[in-house]
Amino acid sequence: MPRVIGFLLLIFLARCQAAPEIDCSLTMVTQMPLRVQDRLLVVPVGINGKWVRLVVDSGAERTTISDAAANRLGLPHDAKYVTHAVGIGGGTTTTDVTIERLVIGGVHFPVDRVAVGTFSLQNERGLDADGLLGADILLAFDMDIDVPGGTLTLYRSRACPTPKPPWQEPSIEIQGVRALKDRLLVPIELDGVSGMAILDTGAQGNVVGLNMARRMGLTDQILSRDQPVRNRGTGGVSISRLHQFKRLRIGPVVEERPTMMVLQSDFGVGDALIGESFLQGRRVWLSLRNRQIFVSRRSNEQ
Repeated sequence: MPRVIGFLLLIFLARCQAAPEIDCSLTMVTQMPLRVQDRLLVVPVGINGKWVRLVVDSGAERTTISDAAANRLGLPHDAKYVTHAVGIGGGTTTTDVTIERLVIGGVHFPVDRVAVGTFSLQNERGLDADGLLGADILLAFDMDIDVPGGTLTLYRSRACPTPKPPWQEPSIEIQGVRALKDRLLVPIELDGVSGMAILDTGAQGNVVGLNMARRMGLTDQILSRDQPVRNRGTGGVSISRLHQFKRLRIGPVVEERPTMMVLQSDFGVGDALIGESFLQGRRVWLSLRNRQIFVSRRSNEQ
């Protein structure tokens, strides 16, 4: 009996010991200049000693460069790695290219291959990019997207019970964030219908998938009265519709009478995309590890 009491006492004392402190300090990995081009966020990246411009795209599964950029840089294709990409315009199949050196913000990243896409990211509205900096790199870090300050900063990801963004500006935390397939999803409510949307820094506007549109009662007949839009994606061209809704709620943020594109298909993950129209002019903190999103408040937001 004394042995049993002694053993239980040891367990009790062990439980009473103070839990080890968790280091919540931020460690910056790299920082780079950020420019807005045609409502997309573009950063410089070095590949094999040459500069390219990539769109910051948290909604893209992989970092991808255009086939024209791959040819310009003379990057060899590797037939062992085949990528099947599905985009707004359909699907494509390409092979990866191998690279010797990837530099972001002056820091060498241990990446030896990237995907290739058959798309163009140049237009007359000022967009001039060579590819997408995707979630495979971005969401491995805690990310500070400072659109007003023109910088993108990546911090070492850390598990912290009360993580906060590294700024003093008034901000809004989006509650109910989920992570699925290396995507951050935020809860939305569109005209009273709830859904989960991918926070996509590579989308110029907010987009609704077909499944959510059907849940809202938007039939082909109703949508046929809306303005058609030609979408050029990884798989070609498709037609969507611009529909005006009554109210969009993203966490505590409400947008009245938003006009959103309604696709003829779904995304595979989530019901919608929340893009640059929501992020425009904000500072944004993203942490996949902590399932956390903060956005700075605009002057008209409480």
